[in-house]
Amino acid sequence: MSSVDKDRLVGLARKLVTIPSVTGEEKEIAEFVANCMENLGLEVEAISCDPERPNIVGRFRGNVGSPILIYDGHMDTVPVGDRSLWTHDPFGAEIVNGKMYGRGSQDMKGGLAAMIESFAAVKDAGIELQGDLVLEAVVDEERGGYEGTKRLVDEGIPGDFALVCEGEQKLNICHKGDYGVELETVGKSAHAAMPERGINAIHKMIAVSNALLGIPKRFAWERREHELLGSPLINLSVISGGIQRNMVPDRCKMTVDRRIVPKYETLADAKREIATVIRELEKEDETLKVAIKEIIDVEPAEISRNEPIVHALQSAAEKAIGRTLEIGGVKGFTDAHWMVNQLGIPTVSFGTKGGNIHGVDEFLEIRSLIETAKIYTQLAVDLLS
Repeated sequence: MSSVDKDRLVGLARKLVTIPSVTGEEKEIAEFVANCMENLGLEVEAISCDPERPNIVGRFRGNVGSPILIYDGHMDTVPVGDRSLWTHDPFGAEIVNGKMYGRGSQDMKGGLAAMIESFAAVKDAGIELQGDLVLEAVVDEERGGYEGTKRLVDEGIPGDFALVCEGEQKLNICHKGDYGVELETVGKSAHAAMPERGINAIHKMIAVSNALLGIPKRFAWERREHELLGSPLINLSVISGGIQRNMVPDRCKMTVDRRIVPKYETLADAKREIATVIRELEKEDETLKVAIKEIIDVEPAEISRNEPIVHALQSAAEKAIGRTLEIGGVKGFTDAHWMVNQLGIPTVSFGTKGGNIHGVDEFLEIRSLIETAKIYTQLAVDLLS
């Protein structure tokens, strides 16, 4: 079963790329996707707390209504950045040597187009599904998914299996979590020639930085090596402080990114480790006070290799493109954790292949777009008919 209309699919992906949809500005693309779903005869619903940023849910009802397969993909993208650095127009969807260039082409408008095409292919083939096929086109993924997939999860949209439509053509059964915090040390300003009269907030932050970088050894991260995702990570991402050269700085801020592996640690572990080393430093130095502001807290997620959705996706790939898929994990994160951890829906991620995600000249490989749509179509038919 692979009745995918290649020209229609590529045209749809190009159209999606031409619509700017930076996180927070998803209205135009949401309206376009909703129109695509309506034209396919799906039951369409907009679910959001903000009408300017609707999540669009389309349902292809089967004869029985069970089981339910959810395809979940995000419409938002990161910003373009310095447009002068791009070789290709970030909203031109230019195709060169089998690659489509543009912001969001790979992350993840190609996957979104493949999802929509799979619904169209099933309809074109006249296949009667027994179960329901649900398409969730969501906002806010690039900022954690709180207003996107989480909102749909909070609504309690049911499902027996789910697939998040990204993942570089690997069959991903897990992803890391992400804990981001902004730390601030507060000192006391003074003349740089008389530093004893002040408290240097940057020097205080250096002590905090060294303690954070010591966390892996102190808490034995070498015991937490995940077979698909590697080790936990901590990265000191952004730092700023001070006003000018001849002053003792009274403020310093630092952003910390902590990646969490499933099975061996939890989001709570990451929070506890950072808080522990900071509070210990404060006890040792009465002039040190550190404010902790949480920016993001995403749980890791993992499902068993033996889940039916894993076997079904592998079988669909063998039928649709004649090869098996590599089992993998996403070292960043996807929206899978909301469905796995909150609703208990076995969820994999699998999507198109490309490059330069979040960077200049992001691209999507056209061949992978077509293959992905074929696999999505086959999976829906196998599980629901």
